[in-house]
Amino acid sequence: MSREGDQRSAPGERFGAGPLTRVTNAVYWYLVTGALMILAALPSALPIRFLESSPGNAPVLALCLAPLAPAFTAGLFALRDRQHAEALTPARSFFRGYRLNWADALRMALPGLVFVAIGGLGAGVVGDGGALAGDGVSILAAVPEVYLGLLIVIGVLVALWTMNAMVISALFSFRMQDVARLAAYYLFANWRVTLGALSLVVLGAAILMLAGDVVFGAVGVLWTAAVLRNHQAMARDVESRFTVPASD
Repeated sequence: MSREGDQRSAPGERFGAGPLTRVTNAVYWYLVTGALMILAALPSALPIRFLESSPGNAPVLALCLAPLAPAFTAGLFALRDRQHAEALTPARSFFRGYRLNWADALRMALPGLVFVAIGGLGAGVVGDGGALAGDGVSILAAVPEVYLGLLIVIGVLVALWTMNAMVISALFSFRMQDVARLAAYYLFANWRVTLGALSLVVLGAAILMLAGDVVFGAVGVLWTAAVLRNHQAMARDVESRFTVPASD
């Protein structure tokens, strides 16, 4: 079933009747949601700032990234809630989304976190041409360079699946195994959504590499809104095909 509220207000009853008021309300909602997302991501951001850039630290990096998942799903929930909110309550929507989704978000993020840990270590082996001991005898056989390309392909697929799973778990109340199946199904069933998600993954990676995590944190709420907008078709299809309409 959908996580949206059962009550819907008539257009005339919703807050902000004029265009300027609606714009102001939207800016306020985005600013508060973005600030709360940054606050919720601090347990990730602060340790990463002091973490050395080394393949051996990949498991620690994966652990540090875990708090980003609940922050992201809470942001998705709050931004979706804005569409039918009866008052300016972005903080209430965010905290409600966090409370409802934090455990599911961590479960859905687990495959990606495991990939970061294992893939980071594997990429380090590729870069070093194998791990050497004492007299130069290789402990690990040199890993072919094609392994790095394979890691990138798998990483992209895991990222796209995780994005689908996060959106579904944030907006709907399904069992985790059902979320996992639906996320995999829509990865191939709706190529437009998948192509848009791929563009957003590339955009997010480009911002992180070229501008840094501070800039990405500042625009993170806009990136989250873009994810929500891109996945609207998927969310509508999930709601129409896999949820039971609420009875009056």
